[in-house]
Amino acid sequence: MAKRKETELEKLAMQFVKLLQKEKQEGKSLPLSMIIQEIVNAIMKHERQIYLNQDVDNYANGYYDRTLGLTFGKLNLKIPRVRYGNKFYPSLLPEKWKRVDKEYENLLLALLSNGYSKAKIKQTLKKLELPYCEEDMEDILELVYQHLQAYKNSVLPEEVFAVFIDAYHAKMRDENEKLTNISIYLAISIDMEGYKEILGYWVKKGKENKSFWIEVFQDMISRGLKKVAIFVSDDFSGLTNVVNQFFPYSDHQLCWTHMKRNLRRKFSKKEYSLLNKHLTFVKESLTKEEALGHWDNFLKELSNLNPSLSKQYEKKTENYLAFIGYPEEIRKHIYTSNVVESVNAGLEMMRLELGGYFPSMRTLEINLFIQLSNLNDKWMRKPVAAFRANLYEMRQILNVKFGLEKFLD
Repeated sequence: MAKRKETELEKLAMQFVKLLQKEKQEGKSLPLSMIIQEIVNAIMKHERQIYLNQDVDNYANGYYDRTLGLTFGKLNLKIPRVRYGNKFYPSLLPEKWKRVDKEYENLLLALLSNGYSKAKIKQTLKKLELPYCEEDMEDILELVYQHLQAYKNSVLPEEVFAVFIDAYHAKMRDENEKLTNISIYLAISIDMEGYKEILGYWVKKGKENKSFWIEVFQDMISRGLKKVAIFVSDDFSGLTNVVNQFFPYSDHQLCWTHMKRNLRRKFSKKEYSLLNKHLTFVKESLTKEEALGHWDNFLKELSNLNPSLSKQYEKKTENYLAFIGYPEEIRKHIYTSNVVESVNAGLEMMRLELGGYFPSMRTLEINLFIQLSNLNDKWMRKPVAAFRANLYEMRQILNVKFGLEKFLD
């Protein structure tokens, strides 16, 4: 019996994979409402199968369409039917006459995020008169999880303009009920027309390390990513070597926000102010030559305060000034990794809401997926206008970088 359920769940998950692949091929990103729509459709289909297992003389009899309006979007649902009788009606679906309130929406999100305790889900199901038993709930949560794993492993675009990468550190309760350190690796892209998208998230036990960044890059490449003009990250040891190893034609910009934060910690307010003055001149430079002149002044000022640190920054001049080689209007969007920092802030809020740590890997991944899907929805509605305005210039930059491949292969 357990084997049959697993097969049915895998079949439904594969349908979701095909939908994801179709959307990716057409250059689209699935909004949260469509993800929920597909999962609700799959849950109802699975519920019909449970019903038919109990009524062995009955059969599936197609579907009828129904829309369900929610605050995060309209769901276009396929309501499953049975051939004989009218006793079957998906328990998850509210009656047509019944008003859909916020509590119903919260239940749908809880099914996704596993954010409710089992007792809370049972209480809400009873209040909404949804007669799922605990076994059904486990099947549904497993189905949801398989859908989200399919989304996590979906095909990536072949080329994007910029990729922002960072790692967030937290604690999680492991399978032995002990709190352990984890690192959540994130990659966010901006395409040629200014649309941001989550490329992926990877959860690893332990502290951030170079070997897992290698796995992250290998995964992105295996899922289809080939051409990136510029990567943006903090100055984590060895990360520049990883970028150069897998994307030798791409630039690697080190984050100015992290650099300034580091300088502010090390020096007095007066000393930092002097250093920051030169950095401001660098950002406002019109040409790379002008920027290099101001950067040299910054290094000299820094050398008077900390010669060793000045030499470290001097070795990374190309990485800190990579953004200067791009159109002036988009430089402010690519000299820091603030895009990822905003996601990290959301993760921190989620961690606090869950009690200061993540209770399990599955809870972490599904809650993270919900947050990132919401961000994708917002980003798809509001692209970065400066990218589209400089599309020609950026296309030329990408062509120059990756046009070299055919001569060097």
